[in-house]
Amino acid sequence: LQFLYFIGTVTKSKAGVRMFILAHLRDAVKIVPEMFDKEHTAALAAILNEKYAGRVLPKVGYCVQVYDITSFSDAVLHPGEGASYSSVHFRLIVFKPFEGEVLEGKVKGSDEKSGVRISLGFFDNVWVPPSNFRQAHGQKAVFDPREQLWTNEEQDEDEEPIVNYIELGQMVRFRVVSVDFDRTPTEGPRAVQGTAKPSIELPISIEASFADDGLGPVIWW
Repeated sequence: LQFLYFIGTVTKSKAGVRMFILAHLRDAVKIVPEMFDKEHTAALAAILNEKYAGRVLPKVGYCVQVYDITSFSDAVLHPGEGASYSSVHFRLIVFKPFEGEVLEGKVKGSDEKSGVRISLGFFDNVWVPPSNFRQAHGQKAVFDPREQLWTNEEQDEDEEPIVNYIELGQMVRFRVVSVDFDRTPTEGPRAVQGTAKPSIELPISIEASFADDGLGPVIWW
């Protein structure tokens, strides 16, 4: 496995800055005889997605999927073995958020201790702890143990209580506070003979915030 360089923006967040990057990599890929009937680039992409998608590469980010195959060498057959091998240059879509970035996702879960869990569809280890809820202008965050949901409570002009639930499946907007990699790595997928062993898996989690104006459930704004 060789990291070559990074380029540009694949898509943008609400803040107008990059949300994903394209990582250029090179790796040796083994194609077993059962895949010989597939179109060659499709077979290469399928094998690389199996190896990288959903994994974290240190100092790179969370790999979403292969973007494209830019080039590959002629297939080589090793004596006494039916598989073929190619050196492949490819680009990965990588999720690499940074502190202060504003993103949107859907509420996946709610917990009194940990707060609200958010899913981005391809990644769902985003947490908004209770300390990062919106509590300005007399508002306060309260957990409803019966509903197992967090609420944002405030008073109307007549000082009557207004309770707004943060419900499962709601679209929410949040600001990234920190991106944390677990420093106790676990072994990644086992490499096949003739390929570079992928980097070890490092679980990633994102701490987020609802504390600023415009953040929290989108319907509030």
